[in-house]
Amino acid sequence: MKMIAGRYRIDGLAGEGGFGKVYRGYDESMERNVAIKVVETVGDREAYVLRSLDHKGLPRLYDLIREGTNTFMVMEWIEGTDLERYITSHGPLHEKRAVKIGLELLKILEYLHGLHPAVIYQDLKPSNIMLLPDGHIKLVDFGTALAVSYGDEAMNLAGTVGYGSPEQRGLRTPRHAGVRSDIYSWGAVMYSLISGRMLNKPPYTMDKIRVAAPNISYGLARVISRAVSRNEEERYASASDVRRAILNSGYTDLAFRLGFMFLMGISAFPFLCAWYTAYSDGCFGILENAILHGGSGNALNDLKVMRDLGLMLVTGGCMAAVFRRIQLRRFIHVNRSVFLSARRYPGLWMGALLAGIILGTGVGGLFSAPVSYASELPETEKILPVSIELENGEKSLIRYDSPYSPGGDLKFVIDRETLEKLGNGKLTVEYETDIPDMSFMRSINLQIDPVMW
Repeated sequence: MKMIAGRYRIDGLAGEGGFGKVYRGYDESMERNVAIKVVETVGDREAYVLRSLDHKGLPRLYDLIREGTNTFMVMEWIEGTDLERYITSHGPLHEKRAVKIGLELLKILEYLHGLHPAVIYQDLKPSNIMLLPDGHIKLVDFGTALAVSYGDEAMNLAGTVGYGSPEQRGLRTPRHAGVRSDIYSWGAVMYSLISGRMLNKPPYTMDKIRVAAPNISYGLARVISRAVSRNEEERYASASDVRRAILNSGYTDLAFRLGFMFLMGISAFPFLCAWYTAYSDGCFGILENAILHGGSGNALNDLKVMRDLGLMLVTGGCMAAVFRRIQLRRFIHVNRSVFLSARRYPGLWMGALLAGIILGTGVGGLFSAPVSYASELPETEKILPVSIELENGEKSLIRYDSPYSPGGDLKFVIDRETLEKLGNGKLTVEYETDIPDMSFMRSINLQIDPVMW
């Protein structure tokens, strides 16, 4: 059992990092558990600043003891688990919870950066953030933090792979660390919380946040993407700027939704016009007959059908291209394990959906041409130019809006000359059942078939 300064008892090793070891200890004078961090000797200025830290998101530094080349930092003992272990065992956090932790972390950085001189943490990563039982966090492991006087250059550390900024790791000249370095590390931590990927483990790479976490909101994705920009000047200038951007990200999402609705309304208008033209020309009824009774080749030879279908395909393709352009990942949630993912081809999913709706309802007879022979007849003449032929060969004319009770199968017959004179039309037949107030309606398109004639 080792004693430090005659009052701190070291009970055992609690953890070990790249810059020192943390022991669980006991303060016999104050009768409380403590954490004892062993680091290399820090300067008088840094020691003074670390002693003065007072924030609910930081562990209290009780004592700073120098023995030879080592410095013992006696701090508050914190019960909880670090975020790296929590994410590894539980998976990525829900966005709302991740934002709550991110905002708490920003308040801590805002406090550290606002000190005089500013304290640059330099090694922000999930394993240095303790998640307390009440859901709040504390930032631990200040063995690598630096106190930097404004305008002065200071010695700095590279941070942890995956979480250290490019300028810390020597990818920018000269090598340095500052407020924006901590902003980068904050963004990398948020990336891990949302995606569940630890950047200090292989493959040590950071994909685009909307690729790693497709369900992330548009506003938060923009904030994280800017925070982890490799260009230091493109990042937020301070933690308070990041916090304001997150609080305003809801408005960004709203603006994106409204913009999406506006763009889709503009792109959908030509498609709706093409659809209505096809509806008015009776193209869906022609396709229905071709599907149900054969003769699809004849339907495709109809110039009017081909024109209307061509317009629908072109305008529908333009609408799908708008979907693809704005990358609608926030509003279309498709499992990425299926054949086409929302991340790659959202427009194709929408095109398939629209095609299914149009063809499905078309086969059902709901889009037959709105033409009625009754409107062509004088009020005094109620006999339609269509007759019924029964199974026994008997024929009878159909009177408009009159009930019939034929037995067995029947045929509807119309004279070709009459059809040419009146033009293509539609015959609506209502089937009544023995059940009261229940009937079925069927629309039959009447048109000239060049193959039959």
